[in-house]
Amino acid sequence: MSPFYAVTGQDANIEQLGTAPSHVVIPNPPEAGRIKQQFDQVFQHQKHLEPAQKRYKSNADRRRTEEISFDIGDEVLVSTKNVRTERPSKNLEYKYMGPIHPVFHISLLERYIEAEDGERGKPPPPLKLNYEEGFVIEEILNARRRGRGFEYLIAWEGFGPEDRTWEPRTSLNDDVMLRSWHQSYPENPSPFALRN
Repeated sequence: MSPFYAVTGQDANIEQLGTAPSHVVIPNPPEAGRIKQQFDQVFQHQKHLEPAQKRYKSNADRRRTEEISFDIGDEVLVSTKNVRTERPSKNLEYKYMGPIHPVFHISLLERYIEAEDGERGKPPPPLKLNYEEGFVIEEILNARRRGRGFEYLIAWEGFGPEDRTWEPRTSLNDDVMLRSWHQSYPENPSPFALRN
């Protein structure tokens, strides 16, 4: 059965397409019978579509994240990716802020886990040095090349592991610390000409 027949209940008029007319004449069924026949065909096509729809749904569900549910009164952290703040650098911005009460889309939320001592640790304020704000490097964790420059994975003093950031060499002011780190880890790429 052609899709045209399934939709309209009759065969396409091929004579108008320039082909030879058919010698077989198919009588049109009476109107009530034709309508019933068309409904039966639609139901048959729907039966064939259901397994395909189930397959599509199961494939799409594999890529979906688990549904997170929150109860009324739960405290949550909100992603700061759509929030403009006064921080001097987006790299040093908190990834989440909160706990917070207003309504946000669930993809921007993360469950709030209270600190063991009952208070959420606030990171230290930025230091002011020569009219510029900055933070103290606790440890350099890794280095990588980026284009013509280098970036360093930095653990900041007073911040947690979730606040580690990749910083370009130009934004770091402690060349002595960088040289010392590269001497300790000579296998990593280095902007310095190191001699043994």
